[in-house]
Formats: sequence, structure tokens, C-alpha cells
Amino acid sequence: MSKVIEREPNEALGEHGQLQPKRPGTIRVALMQRESDLGTETHDPRDANLERALADIERAAAQQADLVIFGEMYLTGYRTDEWLHKWATVIDPPDRHVQKLLDCVKGTGVHVIMGMGAFGAIMPGDVYNTALLVGPDGLIGAYRKTHVAAFPYSEGIAMERCFYSPGKELPVFETPLGRLGIHICYDMSFPEVARTQALKGADLLINVSASAGGFEETWDHGLFMRATENCSWYMVCSVVGMQRGDRLFGGSRIVDPTGTVIAAGKFDEEDVVVADIDPALTRIARATSHQFSLRQPRLYAAITEDVPYP
Repeated sequence: MSKVIEREPNEALGEHGQLQPKRPGTIRVALMQRESDLGTETHDPRDANLERALADIERAAAQQADLVIFGEMYLTGYRTDEWLHKWATVIDPPDRHVQKLLDCVKGTGVHVIMGMGAFGAIMPGDVYNTALLVGPDGLIGAYRKTHVAAFPYSEGIAMERCFYSPGKELPVFETPLGRLGIHICYDMSFPEVARTQALKGADLLINVSASAGGFEETWDHGLFMRATENCSWYMVCSVVGMQRGDRLFGGSRIVDPTGTVIAAGKFDEEDVVVADIDPALTRIARATSHQFSLRQPRLYAAITEDVPYP
């Protein structure tokens, strides 16, 4: 399956696809659209997945990347499912896989977002679908997926609620690259998530995904809307490939604050998407559209009320 997406020229790449020197004031983003090994009763997938990721990070650092992003549950395997209790990661204090990631990133100047299954810090055995953010100075933070899917769709059934607890926070992370609003896959279907992070000052909105077959058009329209309604750069990085009968189509991409796709990954195969983004475009879009100053929050109280089910 292939798809053609119209986009503006990607200034990170030259006429023949060669990587160009990074322009001052820009952030070079590398989306690592990769296949991910799955865990079983006897197989820990994290060693193989991390080994490939560390090599990707080193290559990206050599190419002047500032931010390297991996897909949803990349480290642990999205469909590891019932074996997550064996192979989920401990973040604090860091277990050996998180420590290897920290050691790799230390001193490179690169920031990395990596999806993984991770145990909670308080309740023993509670597993969260997590996006971990690390930088040259160490661990910055972790986002836990707040909207845990459970529904049938055209190519399968989303069963995440069987395996994950839902996160309870929508943090924005302060970094030298700016303020990052990170969320995960299905969270995109809830516009309140990206809007809340934008209102908390997020400069960049980042979705870590396992884009499931059957939702290709949803992602096309959803990314456009989340970018334009928040006047923000919006990017999604997905894992790709077949996992226990589920087709994860990839389609990673970077969308500017006007909704234009400036770089996109292939469908149904591994790919690396590199683009230079200019944070000034967010400020320009917000200053000229008045998207936030024209809001009337007192009219929106119904959004935060529970639906009165009979």
C-alpha cells in the first residue's frame, strides 16, 4: 500500500535527497519509523529493540539531529500484551535498558522520545503505555497514555484496556528545544489533549503512535486539525509492520502550524523521516490568527462535565 502526500520542500534535504547543513534557529527532527520486536512468555524484546535504537540515535546525532523520536511501545513491543508484566521497564531508578539509553544520549546534544511499557512509581505491577523523554543531561520525564483504547475497528479490536492503566496527567516538558507536549496515538482523537498542552505553553506537539490499518484517513485529517487548531507544529512517529495480525502502517509525518505536511514516511515499511522545523512559525501563526486570544472559555464548561449516561 502506498500513498502520495503533497508537501512543501523539506529544507533538511537537498535536491537529490542529501542531508543539508542545519540552518541557525531550526530544530532537526528525526522520526524513526521502525519495526519492533515483540515479547513472549520466554523472550524479552527489549535487548534487540534497544540495540537497533541506539544505533539509530548515534547516526541521527552524527547528522545534527536535535530530537529523535521512536514509535508507541517501541522498546517493549506494542502487541506484547499479556506478557507486559514480565517485560515492562522501570524508569526510576532506571533499569538497565533505561540506563543504556541514558548513557547513549549523554553528551550528544540529542533529545530522545521512546515509547515503552513502564511500571508506575507507586502501585507495584501497574503498567502504563509510556513515552519516555531523555536528554544529554539525563531523564526529563515520562508521559503516560491517558486515553487507553477499547473498541472494534475495520481490521481488528483495540484491547489496550486489558493491559494498561490510564495516565492521569497532561504534562508539558521544558527542554532546551522548547516546551514539548507529548501524547500517544489514540490521544489524538481527543482534541482536549493537544489543546490543554498548547494552553500550558507547548511549542511542539508530538504524537508517539502505532498507527493501525483502517485509520489512514483519520490520521490525515486528525494531524491537520490538531496542527491548525493549535497553530503548532504537530508530528507523529509510528512503529510499522505486522504484529500478531495487526497491520501498523507507519505514515509518520511532520505537519507545520498551517497544516502543511513538510515530510512524511512511507507506508508499510521502515523509514526515517528527517526535517528541519522553524519554531518561529508557531509564533507567527498564533500572532496572526489570534486563535487563543479569541477563545471564550466560559462557554466551554460542558467539555469538562461527565456525560449523563442514563
